[in-house]
Amino acid sequence: MNILTSSLPKKIKIKDKIYDINYDYRTIINILIAFEDVNLTDIEKMYILLKNLYKEDIPEEDTEEAIEKAIKFIDLGESNNNHSKKSKVRLYSFEKDGNYIFSGINSTHNIDIEKEKDLHWWKFMSYFMDMNPECMFGELTYYRTRKAEGKLTKDEKKKYEQIKDIIELENIKVQSEARKKFFEEYHKYQNK
Repeated sequence: MNILTSSLPKKIKIKDKIYDINYDYRTIINILIAFEDVNLTDIEKMYILLKNLYKEDIPEEDTEEAIEKAIKFIDLGESNNNHSKKSKVRLYSFEKDGNYIFSGINSTHNIDIEKEKDLHWWKFMSYFMDMNPECMFGELTYYRTRKAEGKLTKDEKKKYEQIKDIIELENIKVQSEARKKFFEEYHKYQNK
C-alpha cells in the first residue's frame, strides 16, 4: 500500500469479517507501552493488543490472524518477517522519550499533535520518522546509535556521561496504564 495513493486503513479484515479499529496514534502508543511493560506476560500483551486495537471482540478461533494483522498494522503495513533485517538495537521508548517525541514532532512540523483529533497511526509515524535530527529526540537517538556501534568520540563520551540518565534505555521500568486496565477486566471476569 502506498500512503500517497491510498486511504489510510481504518479497518482490518479477518476471515470474511471486517473489523473497525482504533487507529489513533494514542491507542497504538498505549499498546506499545504495554509491550514495554516487563511485568506483563506475552499472553497479557496480546490481550491488550486485541482489546485496544479492535473495536469489538474477536472470536477465539480468529485471534492468531487478528494478532498477525494487528502487528502488521502497527508496523505500517509491513510484514513481520522484515524485522530480521533490521537492527536489534533499541533506539527509543515511547514511555521514556514521550516528551521529546512530542516536542520534536510539534517543532519539526509546526503542528500541535495534541490538538489533532483521531491522528492516524501511520500519519503520526510519518511525522515521527521525519523529525528534525537536531531536536532533543534526534540527539538521544544519535547517542544511543553511536554507543551501540562503539563509535562515541572522546567528546561524545563526556556528553553521554552528562546526560546518561535520559539516554540509557536498559534500566527503564514501565508500568503501563493498559496493565492496570487488563487486571481490572481480568478481576471482573474472575468474579463473575
